[in-house]
Amino acid sequence: MSTDFPAAMSFEQAIKGFRDLGVYPEIENWRDQLRQWCSSVLLKPLLNKIETSHIQVMQKTSKLGINVTISAVGSVLPPNGTFTTILPLDGTQGWQPSYTWDEHGLLKELRDSLIYTIVASGRQQYQTVRQQRTADQQNAVHQQQAARISHIQECINAISEYLMLQSLMKGEWVNSLLPCSSFQVDYTVQRIRELAEGTCVKAYEYNRTEDTREKNKKWSMEPPTDSHLLLYLFCAFLEHPNWMLHLDPSSFSGIHARENPLYLGVLPPNEIFPEKYIAVVSGVPSTLHPGACVLAVDKQRPTRFALYWDKKLQFTLQGITAAWDSMLLMCHIIKVSYGGVVRGVNLGSSSLNILQLRDQ
Repeated sequence: MSTDFPAAMSFEQAIKGFRDLGVYPEIENWRDQLRQWCSSVLLKPLLNKIETSHIQVMQKTSKLGINVTISAVGSVLPPNGTFTTILPLDGTQGWQPSYTWDEHGLLKELRDSLIYTIVASGRQQYQTVRQQRTADQQNAVHQQQAARISHIQECINAISEYLMLQSLMKGEWVNSLLPCSSFQVDYTVQRIRELAEGTCVKAYEYNRTEDTREKNKKWSMEPPTDSHLLLYLFCAFLEHPNWMLHLDPSSFSGIHARENPLYLGVLPPNEIFPEKYIAVVSGVPSTLHPGACVLAVDKQRPTRFALYWDKKLQFTLQGITAAWDSMLLMCHIIKVSYGGVVRGVNLGSSSLNILQLRDQ
């Protein structure tokens, strides 16, 4: 395959393609619905987590006797952040933080310690219960240990969500999906806050032609276009429905996770590619498999989006509606050719609720 990104279709060619696919003029209305969905389901809940995640960490850790002071995602790190503990975590010894201030590293260290504590508590509970003489004593031990482990698990979840949000805002959540390897966290958070205003992502500017770095010299790296940013967040939401960032994505779909897997950034190796899959990649895909639906994103401005299925290029879109139309077309193909299922989760489920856009 050629490594050159395909040329954009003309307006007339795109409309003809929509008609041939049977989605015109419906796609005109789906666009408005998608903008409202992005506002209410994608951006506003994400912004709420961005603004409250650090508070959750501090509240949950305080229940364990650990005093943690951290900054909100996207804000400047405090020069004298603190991690101290006055109570032992596992009944034998307290958690001791490193001496060098490293918020991300220390939180991971604390989370690992808490995970170990749960494992150790399970062994301790088993040994203690075996020593109890009455059923009442055994029940009391069970309840006490269950309450303690519940608090610890809540703390682990809060830390995991905070760390995942940091990674997501840096553009490091998945490699090779976007043209830039990382973002300025404060820019990403600020732009999400602006896009979340109103009910239809009215601040959206598909190409962001203004030189943001000149206007805001504190950002050393070129920020992503709104087209890139929204697609990136859309993919993250497909991977983490309802923004349940603290959970392993495979836990949502269990044994069905292998059904129509989602590949982000890279395609599966030729030796192990599944019968059907969905992928979002940056640049022209290196190969096309028979059961693949691939959305490819150009690294240049203005951004072009190329959709491949049935082993051939179907659309190359560019312009103000290109990002919206590309996401809609991908969801449409998932609906009609993949049973509406991606990575074992139905797009119409309450955790995603995307198919209602095309059914209204």
